[in-house]
Order: sequence, then C-alpha cells, then structure tokens
Amino acid sequence: MEKNLIGIKSRIEELYSLLCMKAKEEVRMVGVLGMGGIGKTTIAQALFRRISCMFEGCSFLEDVKENSSGKKGVRDLQEQILRDTLVTRRHNFLEGPEHGADVIRRRLCKKKVLLVLDDVDDVEQLEFLAGTPDWWFGPGSRIIITTRDERLLLDANVIYRPDFLCKSEAVELFCWHAFRKSSPPEGYEELSERVIRYAGCLPLALKVLGAFFRGGQVSVWESALDRLAEVPDGKIVDKLKLSFDGLHVLEKQIFLDIACFFKGKEVEHVTRVLDSFGFHPGKGISVLIEKCLITDYNKKLDMHDLIQEMGWQIVRESFVDSRLWKLDQIHDFIKGKKKQKAIEAIMMMDNEYLVDDYDGNLATSADVFAHMKNLRLLDIDGKFTSSIPTFLPDELRWLRWTEYPFLTLPLADRCKLVGLEMAKGNLKYLWKGQKILPNLKFVHLEWLPGLTSFPDVSGAPNIERLILSNCGKLEEVHESLGSHRRLVYLDMNGCRSLKCLPSRLEMESLETLILSGCESLERFPEVSPCMAKLSEINLDSCSNIKELPSSIRYLSGLRFLSLANCVKLNNIPNSICGLKYLKCLRLHNCVKLKNLPKELQKMKLLEELWLGFDDFKRPETCVGFHSFRGLLSLRKLDLSGRQIGEESFPENPDAFSSLEELYLSGNSKLVRLPSFISRLSCLKRLELNECCRLESLCMLPSSIQVLKANGCTSLRKIGDLSTEGKWLYKIWLINCQQLSEDEENQRYLHKMFQLSFIKKCAAVNHRLSIAIPGSKIPSWIKQQKRGDRIALKLPHKWHTRVMGFVVSGVFRGSWKSHLACPCITFSIVSDGNMIPKSEVDSMMLTTETDENKNVWICYMPLGFFQQMYQDLQPEDWSLIEGNLDITVMLRNGTRSLRCGAHIISKEDVQQTTTCISDYGSMVHFNDEDLGYDESISGNTYVYEEKLDEKSLMPLRSRTSTSRPTKEIFCIALSSSCGGI
Repeated sequence: MEKNLIGIKSRIEELYSLLCMKAKEEVRMVGVLGMGGIGKTTIAQALFRRISCMFEGCSFLEDVKENSSGKKGVRDLQEQILRDTLVTRRHNFLEGPEHGADVIRRRLCKKKVLLVLDDVDDVEQLEFLAGTPDWWFGPGSRIIITTRDERLLLDANVIYRPDFLCKSEAVELFCWHAFRKSSPPEGYEELSERVIRYAGCLPLALKVLGAFFRGGQVSVWESALDRLAEVPDGKIVDKLKLSFDGLHVLEKQIFLDIACFFKGKEVEHVTRVLDSFGFHPGKGISVLIEKCLITDYNKKLDMHDLIQEMGWQIVRESFVDSRLWKLDQIHDFIKGKKKQKAIEAIMMMDNEYLVDDYDGNLATSADVFAHMKNLRLLDIDGKFTSSIPTFLPDELRWLRWTEYPFLTLPLADRCKLVGLEMAKGNLKYLWKGQKILPNLKFVHLEWLPGLTSFPDVSGAPNIERLILSNCGKLEEVHESLGSHRRLVYLDMNGCRSLKCLPSRLEMESLETLILSGCESLERFPEVSPCMAKLSEINLDSCSNIKELPSSIRYLSGLRFLSLANCVKLNNIPNSICGLKYLKCLRLHNCVKLKNLPKELQKMKLLEELWLGFDDFKRPETCVGFHSFRGLLSLRKLDLSGRQIGEESFPENPDAFSSLEELYLSGNSKLVRLPSFISRLSCLKRLELNECCRLESLCMLPSSIQVLKANGCTSLRKIGDLSTEGKWLYKIWLINCQQLSEDEENQRYLHKMFQLSFIKKCAAVNHRLSIAIPGSKIPSWIKQQKRGDRIALKLPHKWHTRVMGFVVSGVFRGSWKSHLACPCITFSIVSDGNMIPKSEVDSMMLTTETDENKNVWICYMPLGFFQQMYQDLQPEDWSLIEGNLDITVMLRNGTRSLRCGAHIISKEDVQQTTTCISDYGSMVHFNDEDLGYDESISGNTYVYEEKLDEKSLMPLRSRTSTSRPTKEIFCIALSSSCGGI
C-alpha cells in the first residue's frame, strides 16, 4: 500500500457516509463504480483498514475477477471469507461453490461482518461470495463491491462513483512521479499542464505518464505530447501505451510476458525464466518498476489490472496469437487449425480449471507441438495431449508440466531447453543413455513416485540447479552426476529409497548439497580436492549412514555440516578437524556416536556445535567439556540429554569466552548450577529443561537474557532473578512446583510479577515473557476474567498515550509439546459487547490451587503491536477507538483458565528510575525468540512465542544499539506518493 495517497481522505469520507453505520440492524451493500485506474481498490482498502475494527469479522478479497476463474478459484475465495471472518486458519474443505455458499450463509448469518469484493466482473461471483446479504450476514454487516460494470450493482443499496482528481491533486500526483516533488520546475509548467489534460486527471495515468516523462528534456516532452494529442479522449489505454512504446524491445517482451503469465509470481523464478529467453530481465524488470508499469511487493511481481489489460490488448493487436493463457483460448486456437508458427508461449493459469475438467476438455493430439516452431515457453498440467507427445519444439526454452501422465519425455538432442520443471505425474525416466542438452541449466523434479533413476547428464554440462526432492522410489543417480563441473545446487531431500550416490564427487562448482531424509543411503561418497566451493551439506535423517569418508577434509570451504538424526552414525574421521572454515556442526540425536574427533580444538572458527538428544533417557556418554577446549569462537553449544555432572564442568571459563547459548536440558546429574556457568560473561541463553535433580538455580551470569528451566521437578531454590538478571526478558519455570513451597522463592517469583519490573522493560520498549508455577494473575492487572477472552477499553488518543500492553493467562498442565507455546490473538473492535457473556460464564473451573498450573505474563510494547498492523497509515491510528479484544491460549489449542490484560501508559513509565541510556543499549527490541504470526483477518493478528527449534533462534548481540524510541513508535513516512 502506497504512503501519502493524494486525494484519499475526502473520498474515504464520502464512501464511509454511504455505509450508514448508525443503521445497526440493517445489512447494506454499497457499490463502488468507476473506470479502471480511478482508485476504486485504493479507496476500498483505505476504508477497510480504518473501519474493520467495527465488525466481528472482516475479509477483503482482492482481484475477484482474476482469482475466481473456474470452480477452484471461487471455492478458494469462499475459504478465504470463512477463514478471515471466523478468525481461524482451519480449512473448511468445501466441496464446490454451492457447498461453500451454504456454509458461508450458515456460519455468518448472525455475525456482523465487513466484506469487500474487489474488481467483480460477473454476477456468479456475487451469487457465490455474497449471495443475498440479508440472509447471509448478520445485522450491521456491510458489503462493498468494486466494479466497472453497473449492471452488477442492481441490488446495491447505493452506488458510489469516485470523482477524478481535482486540478491541484492531479498536479501534485503527476509531479511526484515526474520530478520527485509536488510542483513542476521552471520551464515545465505548461508541459505538465498538457500531460494532466491528456491524462484526464486519472490517478493511474498520471502515475504512469509521470514516470514515463521523468528525466526527459523539453524536446522529448514535446514530441511525446504531440503523440498523445492524436489519441482520442476516453481512450485511456491508448494513452498508457505511450509508456510501452518508449520501452526497449526486450523490455517490451518482458512486460508482455508478465502481463500474460507472471503477475503475482515470485521475482526470482520469473527472472530465471525470462533470462532463459535472452531477455536480460535484471535490468528490464527494474526499468518497468521505475516506469510504474509493474511493482515488486513481497518479492512478487504485480501490476494494475488496467496495465495488464493494456498488455493483453497489445498482444491481441500487435503480437497476434503469440501468447496463450486461457483454457478456451488455447482450445479454440488449436482446434481452429490456425497458423501455429506465431505461438511463442502457452501457460495454463493456476486457478483456471479443475484438473478433471481440463483433461476432458482439451486432450489434443500427440503431434500438437509439431508446427509450433517458435514456442519458447510451455507451462501446462495434466493430460494436455491424448498420448505421449511425439515432438517438442527445438526453440522451447522452458518446460513445466505438472502431473505429466506419461512414462517418458520426448526431449531431442541439441534442443535449446534451459529449464525443466515436473511435479507429480507418472514420469518413470527422463531419457535413456546420453542426451545432448547444452543449454539446460535448471532441472526441478519433485513428488514423482515412478522415477527410479536419474540419467546420464554428461551431455548437459551446464546444469546449475538440480532438485530431485521427494521422489520416493528413486534408487540411484548416474555416475556422471558426480563429475558435473557447473552444478551449484543439488537437492535430493526426501528420496527415501536412494541407496547410492556416485562413488566420488568431483563437482568443482557445487555450493549446496541437501540429502536430508535419504534414509536408505548407506555411504557418503569420497570427495575431490576440487570441491572447495561447497559450503553447505545437509544429511539430516540419513539413518543408514555409519561414517563419513576421511576425504571430507578436502571440503576447505565448508561452513555448515548437519548430520542430525543420523542414528547409525558411529564415526566421524579426525580429518574433519581440517575444515578450518566450518562454522556449524550439527550432530543432534546421533545416538551411536560415542566419540568426537580428537583434534576438534583445531576448528578455530566453529561457532555452533549441536550434540544433544531429544530423548533425555539416553545412556551416559563420555562427551564433555574437555572435548571443546580451544573452540574459541564457539557461540552455541547443545548438550541436551548428555549426563554431565558438576565435577565435569571446567573451572576456568576462559576457553568459552564467546559462548552465548548453552543447552543442558535433560541432564539428570545436575544438582546445582556449576560456578563455571556463572562466569560465562557472554552467555545470553541458558536452557535446563527437565533436569530432574536440579535443586538450585542461583548466581546466573549477569549477561543472561533467556532462561528456561521447565519441568525441573526438584528445583527448590532460585535467586532474585528480577535484580540478578537485569537483561532477562524471557524466564520460563513451568511445572517447577516445588518453588512454591518456599517463602523466599515465592517472594522472588512475586517480584518478577511486580508492576515495577514490567515498567523497567517498558521504559526501553523491551518485550517480556515470564512463566512460573501458580494460578494467580497479579492483582495490579485490574482487567481479569475467567476463560480465555478479555477486552481492554482503549483510552482517548490511546496511540499517543500508551506505552504497551500486559497480557496474562493461567494454564493447566505442562507445556512440553513444541506446539504448546503461548499465543495472543488481538482484534481491535469498536463494539464493547464483542465477548459473549455465555462464553465466559460457562467455563467450568476446578478450585484454583497452584497444583499443576502455571501462569504466564507478557509485555508487548506499542511499537511492536503497531508493527503487526503494518498496513495502517500513521494517520489511521488516530481514528481507531473502542476495545482491544484479546484471546489467550497455547498454540496447541489449550485455552487459558483465566486471563487478564493491562495498559502501561507513558505516565507510568515516566515514574521509573531505570537509566534508559545504559539499559537501552543492552537489550534488543527485535529479537527472534518472540514474534508475531501472520494476520488471520483484516483487524486480527496473532502474537506468539516462537518455537524452540534452536536453528530458528539466533540472538542479536547484547551490545548492539537499540532502536531509538522515536523510530519504534512511528511508522516512517515514505517519500513516494501515490494518488488514489
């Protein structure tokens, strides 16, 4: 969403007035009618952001016209409506549009919803997505339809027709895109006036033409304006073509391909495909973005519908039959026996059909491609031909055929194919013998259950990326793969029947090798000294590998080596210690590995060493701290499940001066915290979960930030964590019930829940998460309820007064599952009666004793809360009033027995004595151990503790500079401006 949208405010107010929000018992449908590019979608999006908090559920369906093609598309949109409005990620498994319509009516008929259907072009879309609004949706619901077709709005209560921009707005918008300022420079005033006149004050045209004229000399402007003068009024697409005409020939090709095939696709993939045609997309895509013809949003390409229609029109008029992308279009063309030499590309869009319908409708002859001499792109699914194709064009550069129904593929020698993608289907082998494919660079084969072997690739010397993932019956690959000189990336994960690789690897360009889940693989090949570029090897869950070859020492550039869950691995050669650049070695759950290499200390750059077990009942092993002396760069060490007594910890911590994370969970020998740990000056994270004999947890290192000691059933003594660990932001002592039996411990636990401790974190915009045994939420949290839902009344101008939010919940039982992390669902609502009384009062609770209960408290700064609602503009926050509806539960679905919430104001924090300059420089606002999940509705977000998967939780440096308060509390304004 663009910032600083010119002219948006008055149009939002006009549309809002037509919703008649005071008519709370009425269901109203409002149409937004206008030509393409006038700003219908932008106005609807802006209004949706501002009023979604006034409804129980809300959903914005973008590009209904594009996304509803065929039964599958409509069904997916119905699924989205249900997920959004019911605030759930659960799929409803709709059988078809009719079933989906019935489910929507039954589930939403009593719910106040806001539904926006953007760019509707067919009455069936309305029938299946909005039906009869009075029957489908509850009182107070509002349905907004944007369309160019007035006939679709016959049932609307009122129609809003946005005006063109006024003169001053048009000048400002055009000048921002042409000159990067709000008014024209000297000498360009009259020229700008002419452009605006020709653009007809249409926002999209002003943006595109402004980008086109940017940087041009006066003479260039005058020439282009003469051409614009020849275009009749009302022919806006023809006026936009001026920008297309100014493109280089290859940029035109890129634009047309994106318009026809790649809207909404990932930039990286599109770049590869376009590059295979020789279009030089790196520069071309950048030019199209600069010209406002396309956008790059979240690493995906997008373009305005009107711009896309311009591209389609250009193809129909100037590049006739060169690109086919509609099922009926392809069918009519092929059956019509037209000249097929013109065809350059065929692509079936993902939402165009259901596979069964497609197979029945098309099924062309086996020689259908024989006359398509210029076909460069073929992207199709299922039974496109009635039998195996007899021929594929020599000019074909990229082939993607999903659910290919035949056993083999008719690739010819010396064809120009660059990319080959095949997923699912019946393919048994690519080719037999050697095939000469000098241009082939990308091969992506996945989920091919019939593929048993991978062929000779000596005739395809330029392959750079090879993916053979989840081919469950693949048993072998040809020996030639082992000596491939250009291969950079090889991924064979999930090939569970793969028994052997080439006997020797001499792949001098290889950088990444992924063999995870190849559970039948018995040996890793010998490697050549030429493989100095290989930096990553993943052998996780290769459960039959027993050892690595001594030649692994030749992988001088290796930085990451993972052998987690290699349950038969019993030996790692000492030669591995020659890998002087290795940074991460993962040996998690290698249960038969008894000894580490003797010269491990030579690995001076090793930063991460994972040696733990998931099963904490493993027998004692001899691996201990003596094995790690000399690893001066070691930052993360996992010894979970290793039975290491206090006497085995070293006395001098100097050899571990860089250690930041230490995992000792499941250690049944630990009785107290070794003094060694207390003196680790850089330690930030310590995990001691299920150390069943651990009795004392005192004298933590002063640098500690994350402490987890869940399930330590013997733990009786802790220190004053609220003062000893002054950088602590996460303290979990779940199911440590004996802590509650000691008065001093109770006093320390109570101090962590004091308001003053929370304020200390709030003073530096620092999050906090504490979980301890107990059943009582602190009394200073005034808003408390039984159950899992509660609402906070947002004060007037709350976004300028609030520092952050405290949320708390009481849960029964342990949180052992990795899916049992706490999460909070936030929803901004304007109606104070959003929490049904029956839902709270019907909760059946046992007597509130501390036994087998834990209480969790979380503080979230306002800045982080605002980041979740990142689509809101700065001015939007001042318009949000009402309640903050909060649901507290565990990620596995366990609901809190009791919950509470509290607002921390700026006035509260001003009373604290924390030295912000000192404390703020030590903590990090944006660590990855606490985070928010995706939006699951227009005004609803889920905040949750991150999973404890160690590879996902790097901590930032304790001495890194914290973000200034001003940055945290403000959403920065962009210098780019856009009209509506």
